[in-house]
Amino acid sequence: MEFYQYFTAFLAVVFFIFVILLIRRDSILMGAAFRWLILAISILVLGVFPQVADIAAGWVGIAYSPILPVILACLLLMLKALIADIERAKTQVKMDRIAQKLAMVEMELEQLKQNKRAGS
Repeated sequence: MEFYQYFTAFLAVVFFIFVILLIRRDSILMGAAFRWLILAISILVLGVFPQVADIAAGWVGIAYSPILPVILACLLLMLKALIADIERAKTQVKMDRIAQKLAMVEMELEQLKQNKRAGS
């Protein structure tokens, strides 16, 4: 094995262990934990066995096999950005609804205070 293979294998193992520790500590939400686990396993396989990229690139017809993980990484980053935007939009809708409900409760409280003053 070449030096770069030891280096990539080391980085892949460190990343895998880091993701596993974050999942065990509940630092990653359950919905995202599965995606991170799949990503960590994929990186581990490609880091320890870089020949898998050559085989996969041959299957899809890519002549320069190191570009396949780069393409997949770009695709995953775009997918992650899309998922983050969707989650942000959902959170914004929830916050807007909570603000509306709070405004209604405050208005109702103010009306109750006014009724109490008028009744006194």
